[in-house]
Amino acid sequence: MMNDKDADLLQKLKTQLINCDGWDGTQEQQDRKQANDYYFQRPRGDEVVGRSAVVAGDVSAMVEAVLSQMLDAFGSNHIAEFGPHGIADEDQAQLESDAVAYLIMEANNGFIELEQAIKDALMLRNGIMKCWVEERTETYVKSLQNVAPEALGEVANQPGFDKVLKYDTEKGGELKMRMKHTRREFKCRAVPIENFFYPSEFDSFDLQAVPFCAERHVDPRSELIELGFPKEKVNELRPYNQNLKIDGMARNPRSLSQTHHAIDESQDQIEWFEAYANFESDGVTMRHKVCFTTEVILSNEPARYVQYAGGAVIINPHRLKGISLFDKIKQTQDKNTGLERALLDNVNTVTKNRLAYLDGKANVDDVSDGRPNGAIRVKANVGDIRSAVMPFTVPDQSTGILKNIEYQKTLRAEMGGAALQMATGEMQLNDRLGSQGVDRMYSVQEALSALLTKNIAQTLIRSLFLLAHATLREFYNEPVPVKIDGNWQQPIPSKWPERRCVTVKPGMSPGERSRKASALQNILQSQIALADKGMDEVLVNIDGFYKCLMDWGRMVEVQNPEQYFRNPQSDEAKQAMQSKQAEAQKQTQMRQALMQQAIGLEQLRLGFDKYKQDSELQFKYYDAVLGAEVEEAKIAGKATTELVKAKAHGSREAKAGGAAVEGQPAAAGNSGGTAG
Repeated sequence: MMNDKDADLLQKLKTQLINCDGWDGTQEQQDRKQANDYYFQRPRGDEVVGRSAVVAGDVSAMVEAVLSQMLDAFGSNHIAEFGPHGIADEDQAQLESDAVAYLIMEANNGFIELEQAIKDALMLRNGIMKCWVEERTETYVKSLQNVAPEALGEVANQPGFDKVLKYDTEKGGELKMRMKHTRREFKCRAVPIENFFYPSEFDSFDLQAVPFCAERHVDPRSELIELGFPKEKVNELRPYNQNLKIDGMARNPRSLSQTHHAIDESQDQIEWFEAYANFESDGVTMRHKVCFTTEVILSNEPARYVQYAGGAVIINPHRLKGISLFDKIKQTQDKNTGLERALLDNVNTVTKNRLAYLDGKANVDDVSDGRPNGAIRVKANVGDIRSAVMPFTVPDQSTGILKNIEYQKTLRAEMGGAALQMATGEMQLNDRLGSQGVDRMYSVQEALSALLTKNIAQTLIRSLFLLAHATLREFYNEPVPVKIDGNWQQPIPSKWPERRCVTVKPGMSPGERSRKASALQNILQSQIALADKGMDEVLVNIDGFYKCLMDWGRMVEVQNPEQYFRNPQSDEAKQAMQSKQAEAQKQTQMRQALMQQAIGLEQLRLGFDKYKQDSELQFKYYDAVLGAEVEEAKIAGKATTELVKAKAHGSREAKAGGAAVEGQPAAAGNSGGTAG
């Protein structure tokens, strides 16, 4: 029995549920059912016997076409990054971004979960994702043989031991014991929108501010016990044998019975609710997580976060409830349904015209059997068959109807985007358009699909990553093994700082991707050219080149381009870089040594040349001096010779004159000289 306080809380919670959007009997539930009916092209209820009952498929075709373009944006493991608190925090923020992305996209098959949530948003106005840490206790029986009595104490100390079920000494010490194992695991799942309830007037995509929200679950009784709910309460709950939610049943392509027959009581289906509500407790208003059924409260505990993230592809200002493609295309599908039915009816009537027949003169079965070119039996006493049977000619209106259908496609593109036309190749391009004109035309046509992608990224994806980060930070005190760029790391989320900024980086449409891939390729070529010109570590570096290379690989749709290139920040790359630097330094030293040798040889050569030149100059100098001395000697020698000759001549003359004085011979020519 519940106490009065719990009974009062349970009644308030059920009242909140009834007043939420999507509860049984609300217009939102009817709209979701109708959206699924339109998607599966179910009969509309206005079919006429004998006429075409075809239903157009505009909603399903548009949803799938837009979805195929949007999912390209979320196929990467790097769709969101947390903002650092400063320069020193950049590496840590990147590590946390990679860890959260790995746990969402890899460990929880995030691509499929996101696809389900995005498709809900396209069809049913909103997509909901949930992040939580699940603690599940599993119970199993373990059997051992040949267990000695004295070893029972050691057996009981095994991790997970709960209870000895049987110990049989007669069978050689056979032991059966019950084991319990509690597993903690981070979970990320898409929540069916028909099972999520929130106040219709709530005006934000941030569910952390919602005053009340709840998720409906239908699980086996045994699973509730594994989740940790009190066994005595769970065993008293009434089974939920038939699902009466019309919007949930409408998801089935065909109408199926939802009646469930359990094997035993442990497999009885139990309907229960997980609610996050703000209410006062012990004088303080705070958020609580309350799990309950319509009969009893299963648990009630404080909660720091609402474990849900919501988003929409088309924003409905100031409301969590978005706008779906069903809302936009519904009337187009109605008109196309009418046109396609008219087209088929016209084709049928033109193929087999209506007939007027004279009652009693023509066979009624033949007239109405509907067979093209079928025979019509007429009474023998009818002189002119035309007086018994006369056709009514129906004009062929198919050309006009087809033009109207094409016009409706134009209206459909204006309402929901041109994704369908681009997917089916229906865009008509003028032959005179150049590559830039074609690119511009496609860019305009892709604008709405790009807007839908950005909307879901900034609502659902952004909230999801912030929620996953907060959940890991609160519940994980132990290391979480994650594989990042091919390397295993073990961050401890409880040590992470709180993050409020996250940048979502969705992919692009094919045209946008092609343009950016071309730009990145030009950057790569510029980096290579700058490095060749000696600007390495000045304008470009290896880290920037690697990032640009990875971005280019993702742009050209290479899955995980990291597997083809080594991250320069990895240990292997750093070791290789150190080896290359050591080798480069060695080569530099060798070049410097060779240069020194070359300089020495050049200096020696120059010295030898100078010595040779100086020797030649000295030789020339000595040669010139010697020549001058020789010439001087020659001159001096000649003068000396002349002097000697003169002196000798004078001596001879003197001797001759003395002899004349003594002998008195006198020459006439020497008289004056003698006198002098």
